[in-house]
Amino acid sequence: MATTQTIVPQPSFYRDYERGEEPTDWMRKYELSYPLSHSDADKIARFELQCAAASPAETWFNNLSNADKSSWTSFIAAFRTRWPQPTPVTLTVAQKKDRIRLLTLKDEDIGVMIEEERGRDWGQVKWARKVSRMAQGFNDTQCHLLDVVLENTPEVLCDFLHDQYNSWADFEADVAKISAAQLGKAKQRLALERKLQEDVDKLQSQMSNNRKTSTPTPPNNQTQYAPSPYRFGYWYGAPPATAPQSQLAALPQPVMSLPALPAYQHPQTPTNTQNPQTPQAPNLFASTAQVQRGNLFYGHRGYPQTPTRARGVLPADRARAAAQYATIPHHPDTEAGKQAYNQQVQEWHTQHRTDAIPNSQRPYPLKPGTSPIGSRECFNCGITTASPHQAYDCANTPLPTQETKWWETVSRLISRSLLSTTAMAAPTNVQFVAPTAGSYMATHYPSSFPVVYPQYSYYPAPYEPYEYAGNEYGLQQ
Repeated sequence: MATTQTIVPQPSFYRDYERGEEPTDWMRKYELSYPLSHSDADKIARFELQCAAASPAETWFNNLSNADKSSWTSFIAAFRTRWPQPTPVTLTVAQKKDRIRLLTLKDEDIGVMIEEERGRDWGQVKWARKVSRMAQGFNDTQCHLLDVVLENTPEVLCDFLHDQYNSWADFEADVAKISAAQLGKAKQRLALERKLQEDVDKLQSQMSNNRKTSTPTPPNNQTQYAPSPYRFGYWYGAPPATAPQSQLAALPQPVMSLPALPAYQHPQTPTNTQNPQTPQAPNLFASTAQVQRGNLFYGHRGYPQTPTRARGVLPADRARAAAQYATIPHHPDTEAGKQAYNQQVQEWHTQHRTDAIPNSQRPYPLKPGTSPIGSRECFNCGITTASPHQAYDCANTPLPTQETKWWETVSRLISRSLLSTTAMAAPTNVQFVAPTAGSYMATHYPSSFPVVYPQYSYYPAPYEPYEYAGNEYGLQQ
């Protein structure tokens, strides 16, 4: 009765591996189509009928020896010799990690219910289930591939996960217990932080562009200053107009006779309090010129102006900038204040995790006894001393890591907000004075011998002490 049982024929066997044909898989389906009661001769005879006409499989069957067709075991051995079983693929650790990275979770799928053919589930739960099954398929039962999964996890979800799990079942359970409300708050906080960072980057870019436009580029054709080799002296005249050194060397030196001057008299104190005017340079080389009282060193150009530094940032300005970050109470250095501070720290770590970094949206509590925030305090101890010190040379008891990071973050934010408050003040006119050559020459050289006035030099050098300072009879009006 077993021989009359209907047998479902299999697709014809070609042996050419085309259209995804695998000989080993085909042979397994062929064996499953026969009941156990069939003899070896029936199976071998039926195999010949399953071979496609004029195919490599039919040619191979016709060339088999009688020994290979004597039993089903011999026939299977000859079949596997002709078409060996496929070699299993062994993935390396790097290849396993690459396949894990392909299972990405989009931000828009977090906290969203996704419909499936067999039901619906949260987007992050579906992703965690796929990751867990793939890792277990790689025979990773101790979560060795968890670091790759956390690197590929969105920031919104990563804040709720641990850095280590004992099994993939614990990982799936930890993802499944995150509520939609927690994920919604995390998304809002992350969006606010990104918006704040974009505003800071935009402000820095604007400040950088303003500095580039406000700083003029000096022209390349400026004439380099070549100082004169002569010594500095109070008996030299005013420098001539700027000209190349080769032209100055070719010009003859002017010679003149200095007219006799009256004896020196002590001047009266001037009563005119008007602002000094820029004097005109006298022509000392003309024989009829009268020696005038003036500034010989700056007669040919305006007096130099010394810019004054604008005021720095006042402590009140810094305190106002720091007030916007003091959003949680700073308790006094008492027993009750310390208890309240410990309660604040415990609640902060419960809400944000023990390894979270404080920022403007989650400020860290300040230890009682420390200085107010933003008072140029030490980041290591939080205390402002009379002689300022920094964290690297602080000998006090250090604060917790998050509190130290919070001090540093607020100081950086305050400095950034006060960066554009300092500006240069308007320059102030300053008039320089120097002794004239008239009185000194009349006193020490009364004769009218020709005197040669060499070119003026800006080189400082030792010179003889003289009695008269200033501009002889006062500033020129």
